[in-house]
Amino acid sequence: MHRTSQHLMPLHGIGSRGDLPLPFSYLVIGAAAALVVSFVILVFAWRRPRFATVRGIPLRGLTRAVDHAVVRAIAQLAILALYAWAGLALFAGQDRLTNPAFGFVYVWMWVGLVPLSLAGGQLWRATNPLRTIHRGLCGVARVEPDQGLFTLPGCIGVWPAALGLFGFAWLELVQPDRTTVSVLRLWAVVWLVVGVLGAVIFGNRWIAAADPFEAYASTVSRLSPWQRVDSHLRFVNPLTGLSSWDPPAGSAAVVAVLLGSTAFDSFSNTSAWIQTVQDSDLESVWWTAGGLVTMVTIVGTTFALASMLMARFTSARYRAWDYPRLMAGSVVPIVVGYVVAHYTTLLVVEGQRTAINWSDPLGRGWNVFGSAEMGVNSAIFNHPTAVAVLQLAAMVIGHILGIVIAHERALRLLGPGEGIASSNRPKRHGTALLLAQLPMLAVMVCYTCSGLLLLFSP
Repeated sequence: MHRTSQHLMPLHGIGSRGDLPLPFSYLVIGAAAALVVSFVILVFAWRRPRFATVRGIPLRGLTRAVDHAVVRAIAQLAILALYAWAGLALFAGQDRLTNPAFGFVYVWMWVGLVPLSLAGGQLWRATNPLRTIHRGLCGVARVEPDQGLFTLPGCIGVWPAALGLFGFAWLELVQPDRTTVSVLRLWAVVWLVVGVLGAVIFGNRWIAAADPFEAYASTVSRLSPWQRVDSHLRFVNPLTGLSSWDPPAGSAAVVAVLLGSTAFDSFSNTSAWIQTVQDSDLESVWWTAGGLVTMVTIVGTTFALASMLMARFTSARYRAWDYPRLMAGSVVPIVVGYVVAHYTTLLVVEGQRTAINWSDPLGRGWNVFGSAEMGVNSAIFNHPTAVAVLQLAAMVIGHILGIVIAHERALRLLGPGEGIASSNRPKRHGTALLLAQLPMLAVMVCYTCSGLLLLFSP
């Protein structure tokens, strides 16, 4: 994504942001709100877990509808057809930016996964084309989808997906010629082969562990009001759904890559960065590669250290290196806030452009869906104040929700029942609880203020 439209190098795969930098007054308001709310929650908020049980409103009729075999089959085949159409454009279409495959991958899939997962919960997992293809192969071979040649160790968690997410971030931000069909074809084939072949070897659990898009969607969907509880859909408090989540191994790496890559995407289009790269004799690809690795490392290291410092205030029930995984859910709202603030205008504008090109995947003048003759409505850029308010609200609300989740998780991990190390006395216990949360609070405030600063920087 880009700070201004005059920079032509498309760092986020394709396209660029056209909205203006966030006004300085908004930066001050957002930073002040983040600080004040954080300390209010830390000092005056509840002292016993409030979101311990996921109840919500049962939706039995909706559960029966979405679990019906016909409904599931139609949804899965529709998504598979969508991907097949994108594949037709990628492997038989022209090598131009008007090829809808680029917008499909870099805009619809990557950015669009966030609103899709917030609104639809685990919809992506249910319709993932990798799962559909693997299920079809298992049907032909007459084996169960969860059966593989080998058993995937539980300690794998989502570490392969974290590596896949970093690989996709590399593709959209670092990879030379990323807007050429030859490069995108290679990455698409690797994604398909690794996903399906891995599922054949390890069973469909491999897809949950290794598909970067499913890991992304599943992580964000924890903030959705639609959650399954005891196999039934319920309309729940999103804070309850996220705070009760037991993240798999590697979840901290997933959120670190998501947050770090988004931050670098914005930072790499600031005037200071662009001027530094242009003045350097070093190839720009080395700058972008180093910048991406550095930003993800900073996010991952600071979050891990802040989480692990909690171990100083607890009994031996949890090891220090368990805390980054256990606290990973607290970063999810901040990731969502970053995506909404930094990518909304690109999703609106480039999403339309992709829809227009969708009718002509091969560049032959087709108008299959009747959209080829439509124009892009860029009226969103005529409302800079509304866009700025949206960006500010996304960052601040994401931060507040993140602090709330972090506080709730800390109460569960550090509460009297978990054996806090300081003392059994309520007063000393309360002091230890506050001290244990300070490093995480400081890190999350830095994430939010940094995001606001990137929105402000020209």
